[in-house]
Amino acid sequence: MKSSLKAPVGRIRLLLTAALAAPLTLSSAFAETTDADNVRRLQDENATLRKKLAELEGKTAAAETAATNDKPAASTSDSARPSQAFTAASGPASESDQDMIVLSPFEVKGERDYGYLKTNAATATRIGMEIQRVPMNISVMSEDFIKDTGVSSITDVLRYTASGSPDSRFAMRVPGNSSTPQGNFTMRGFTVNSLLRNGIFRYTSYNLDNVDRVEIVKGPAAVFFGQGYPGGVINYITKKPVFEKESTSISYAIDDNGGDKVVMDHNAPLSSKAAFRVVGAWSDLRGDRKGEFRDNFNLTPSLTLVPLKSGKLRINMEFEYLKETYNQNDGGWIWPQGWFDAYANPSAELLAASGAANAAAYRTRIFNSPANWITDLRKARNDPALPIYTKDSVKGSGYYTDANGKRVEDKGFNFTNSGSYTRDEVKTFQTTIDVSPFSWVDARYVYTNDNNRFDNIYGAIVPNADGVTFNAASGGAGAGYYRRAKNHQLDLIFKADFWGMKHKLLTGGIYEDVFQQYMASTGAVYFQVPGYNYPTVNPNNLPNPTNSNVPVNQVLRNRAGTVLTAPQVYSMWDPGIHVTPPVSKIYGINRNLLDGYKPQNDALYANWQIQTLKDRLIVLLGYRRESSKGSGQWLTSNDPWFVVPPDAYLNQTTYPPDVYNYTASYSGDPENFRRRSGNAWMTGVSYALTPEISLYATVSKTFKVNSGLAGGFDELSLDTLLTEALAHNNGSFNYRGKSVTSVAEGRAALTQSGAFDSIQNEQGMNYEVGVKTTLWQDKLVSTFSLFRGTRKDQKLDDSQKTSEDPFNYSTTMFDSTSTYYNKRNFRWRMVGVENQIEGLEFETIWTPIRNYQIVLNGAWLWQAETLDFPSYPKPGTTTFKNATAAQQALYTMYYNNRIENVPEYRLNFYNKYTFTGGLVRGLSVSFGGRYSSETIYSRSLDWNPDRGGFKAGNYVVFDASIAYPWEVLGYRLTTTLGMNNVFDEVYYEGSYAPSDGRSWVLRTTVNF
Repeated sequence: MKSSLKAPVGRIRLLLTAALAAPLTLSSAFAETTDADNVRRLQDENATLRKKLAELEGKTAAAETAATNDKPAASTSDSARPSQAFTAASGPASESDQDMIVLSPFEVKGERDYGYLKTNAATATRIGMEIQRVPMNISVMSEDFIKDTGVSSITDVLRYTASGSPDSRFAMRVPGNSSTPQGNFTMRGFTVNSLLRNGIFRYTSYNLDNVDRVEIVKGPAAVFFGQGYPGGVINYITKKPVFEKESTSISYAIDDNGGDKVVMDHNAPLSSKAAFRVVGAWSDLRGDRKGEFRDNFNLTPSLTLVPLKSGKLRINMEFEYLKETYNQNDGGWIWPQGWFDAYANPSAELLAASGAANAAAYRTRIFNSPANWITDLRKARNDPALPIYTKDSVKGSGYYTDANGKRVEDKGFNFTNSGSYTRDEVKTFQTTIDVSPFSWVDARYVYTNDNNRFDNIYGAIVPNADGVTFNAASGGAGAGYYRRAKNHQLDLIFKADFWGMKHKLLTGGIYEDVFQQYMASTGAVYFQVPGYNYPTVNPNNLPNPTNSNVPVNQVLRNRAGTVLTAPQVYSMWDPGIHVTPPVSKIYGINRNLLDGYKPQNDALYANWQIQTLKDRLIVLLGYRRESSKGSGQWLTSNDPWFVVPPDAYLNQTTYPPDVYNYTASYSGDPENFRRRSGNAWMTGVSYALTPEISLYATVSKTFKVNSGLAGGFDELSLDTLLTEALAHNNGSFNYRGKSVTSVAEGRAALTQSGAFDSIQNEQGMNYEVGVKTTLWQDKLVSTFSLFRGTRKDQKLDDSQKTSEDPFNYSTTMFDSTSTYYNKRNFRWRMVGVENQIEGLEFETIWTPIRNYQIVLNGAWLWQAETLDFPSYPKPGTTTFKNATAAQQALYTMYYNNRIENVPEYRLNFYNKYTFTGGLVRGLSVSFGGRYSSETIYSRSLDWNPDRGGFKAGNYVVFDASIAYPWEVLGYRLTTTLGMNNVFDEVYYEGSYAPSDGRSWVLRTTVNF
């Protein structure tokens, strides 16, 4: 697939101009700050702070000091850092041993970190290493950067990530898991399903109020974090107690919509052996669109204990409670004017194409179906590739007809029903124990008890073709996802020096018990809606029609004065004369029937790190074996009376399926009890050409478990199916050319056809080379990488084999009274689809002087294509030539366009300058921009990008922030004004829902 270099040139030039102009326009300020007196003052202040810190550590942190002193040279010299002989020629690296404060064998914090710069990765490889020496592409967002850029959600993190592409519909999506990502945001061209908190999978509600840093690991990281997609992982690391000093900060913020937010962070060293920290936040926010809101309360207390004077034992306990409820716009105006015109004046060609008897019949046909309209239009024009949703039809505003018949554009229109909401509740307890019993071994044990509840009531608002009414509950439903997990994780690090090399071997394992439940609402119930009892008491939609508290004459009418039925209040909503009917009135959360599963997950892994050639060469080798075993279906039918045990299907007399509301063949499916396994591996090398420049290369493999058998049949009733087929065919039948005269022969024929074959796992590969720099005493820290990532063997339906199976939809194989008669009995599956991404990305943090920093990153992904999709034959093949014109149009469009939400170009910058003299001393100004080339929303004919279908991306957006410190009554305060989307750009990130317009937040923080 050829890349187009011309299209984005103008926007890239604009962004680069802004990025380069920022430091140039501050040149006069640089001249001021490089004055000798100011430089000397900064150095003196820094020296004084270092001295005070050393004194404080000597008095109150004896444990840490003792831990450092007690360690022999082999363990205190981190194998990720160059040796003393090698670092003697380096400015910052030569002081690395003195600049490092060893918090635990698994975490390293460096004094070289400053502002946006983070030089160490705490969890990227599970072994504390300098990013400079890790043969992986790692990006770290500091707390300062998160605050300055206005990042408020986990997907916002990707806005300033080189190869990331956010999804503006992420908020209202259901939680993700190892099989299904949440939303459609991508990194390196692949969706991301590995969202972690302190290295442990996070199910929902990614709380950024307690974040110390966010680590983004590019490319497959399954060796370290388990099965996932090859784009990478996002791991956010929470704040922990520190022993250095007692500190408290409280911030209060207001925004442009009248929202309020309070955040409190208190750290207290209780003694030299204990420190306590608590972070809490409360927010009451409103959005730009009608009905949008976000209410949040979270509290995270944590305690760190260092009970031994040696410091060789460290215990951290943390509990997080979070409850959040929100409504967010989940759509945009996508409907073409042609649909409305066809309803108003149906043309003769449309009537003929549809076969409608008259104009009235045609209006009924397309009233709530643009799909029917486009089908007729394609047929009438003999053009099967016409899209419905084009770049001209998609807009950010909503449109409706007011009470006076005037067409109105409403920029605050919310395409999510005002009664929709998502409610998250999280209760997470985590204990981490680090111990160093001997100089040659370190250990870490982590226990996490995670209890998540996700409730969602949803309904979208879509117009009807009359241009006046809307369906205010389109796709309406209530759903709940509940997950309780107990995770045990043990890591052991063995260290030894031999054969002139330094070795670290990390071995570990994970065991996890998960109880996951899901419920879906039983459908809309209208007994609380006006019109429900008109003209008489409605016998439908129980539970209690006679006491629904809706008087008989409590009704709504349309513009013609006709009374609307209760369902029509939603399906014929007229925003010009009626308030929005909330879907929370008709959909509920609680339900008697809860589907549940209790898998047991475990993993074993090893990571061998070798350091040699005077510490210039680092080699990483890793392997992981992971498995999951089901324990059946844990169905709650009507608690507490009818709880279905997982083995109920074995005793259907005691647990009748029609009473306990379960399906025996599904509940007893052997697949629910099988163990499925997969493996991942990686190898990487990093070589330091100089103390400041390193080259690296890595190859890694990831996986995702595919469950099920290729035949997709009911294993428990297979013998019954074969018996009935034999009986109906006088003891013999033919299956795919093989004569079958017994059940055993039937099983053999199915085995020969592959019906019993396990579906192989999905896998991903990544090949990468790169260079990392820490030039001029960390003034220029950068990473540049070239990579190729592939994802293949996704589980798919094999429609051809399913349609050709003799047992499917057969009226001759079985008696007409058989449960197998004329139905699909085998749902054949296959693996396929190979997607490949190739590109380069870079990230640079430049700190030319102490009070100025700029982050600059970008990516060019010149390849983002599907190499193979078994269901879609490639153009030029015989199967393609035999396909219909509509199918050929689909296949051609699919292979000729990029994978969804993968921009070819990304370029971001963010810089910050702090004044150090005069009346504005301490004032900081930051400004940044982000560019994305266009992205494909959908490779389908309805959104056909080859024929003018809508595409997202293609935007330049700027963000800014200004902060000023001041003092009153001895209290130190900082007031910050942050603004996102400064120029109020209408833009789309990965979908047709517009991203937020210009917004600002004014925050004042007091520190004491």
